[in-house]
Amino acid sequence: MNGNIIRLTALLLASVMLAGCGRADIDPNDYLELSLSGLDTAASAAFDIDYEKMVMDNPRAFGIKEEDGGEAAENAVSYLRQYLVGAPDKGSKLSNGDIISFEWDADCKEKLEDKYRIRLALADKEITVSGLREAVRFDPFYFLCLDYSGVEPNGELILSCDRLPVKDVPFTASRSSGLSSGDKVTVRFGSGSEDEIRSECFSQGYIPLCFEKEYTVSGVPVYVKKLSDISRASYEKMDVFAREELQKLADGWKDKKLLDTELLGAELYTPAESDAKWGRNALCYVYKLSADIKGAESSKSAKKQADNIEYYYFTCFIDVFTPDSGKGSYPAESVKLPSYSQFYDSFYGDAFKVGDVICEGCRTLEDLRSTMNDYFENSTCETDIEETGQER
Repeated sequence: MNGNIIRLTALLLASVMLAGCGRADIDPNDYLELSLSGLDTAASAAFDIDYEKMVMDNPRAFGIKEEDGGEAAENAVSYLRQYLVGAPDKGSKLSNGDIISFEWDADCKEKLEDKYRIRLALADKEITVSGLREAVRFDPFYFLCLDYSGVEPNGELILSCDRLPVKDVPFTASRSSGLSSGDKVTVRFGSGSEDEIRSECFSQGYIPLCFEKEYTVSGVPVYVKKLSDISRASYEKMDVFAREELQKLADGWKDKKLLDTELLGAELYTPAESDAKWGRNALCYVYKLSADIKGAESSKSAKKQADNIEYYYFTCFIDVFTPDSGKGSYPAESVKLPSYSQFYDSFYGDAFKVGDVICEGCRTLEDLRSTMNDYFENSTCETDIEETGQER
């Protein structure tokens, strides 16, 4: 009796051993891969299970033979993908140091082990998050440049950025026109709420330290009100411009030749009222010219005139401002040169005749001043022309 029991027990043990013989022990965690995206405190986790490698590492266990041509492997991968699954306990808003637990679904363990000669070790896997890059904190206003154009009280603010680390986040100003030095302007970084701006910057790897900053407008030019407002450099720049334009004119003369040019000085015309139609100021440079008009005939007689003649030429700079920005050829908004017109026997404008020779300008300094008073009516005049006619 006892012998029969012993033989039965041996047969049962043998059957168990045979049943387990050839089974592959598989730990699915060996085929689990974690990938992280995003920045510290806001990263996301994605898991991938390499089913193909699991099958190819254990071909016999999954019943794969060479003559199958790969179809058995594809079927096994598809079956595993359907039943061998799991999920992390959290996958977003991750920070360095967080622990993610990947939890396998054990419900299909028996089903898989019955179908294939495998033993699955379905133990949850814990992974510590590390290596996430932190967002860079930055002051957006460090990269902001403020510039101004125009003249008080109509200065305009120009915003520009140099190497701003984030894209598509603009700067806006509380006001950008009608500015004068001393005005306050608030510049804001980004549009929308602070949370929206912060989120957009964060998505690019940055966190702004501030969103607004107040600036005091400075350096906006003002219109000149007295001669002493004009710097020596600006004064000389306008002189150079006037002489160059005069030389261009003289180069085209056929009936006279420019012999000498002397700057007597400048006269500043300022309107009595701020809304004068002709402008806010006019700076008239007065030159004494010497020209050779040898052979010119008088309009009244055939008597020869003197070979040389002296007369007065002007260049008026309208709406002169200070300081000089250095961006233009002269610190003024426009310039006026002598001009004239002739219609048959009628002669008009800033010129006179010596015989048949036309001289652009005025015969006398008094004539020139009278002409300026006509152009710049209802104005006061400040001059640096000395009675001796010496230069400034």
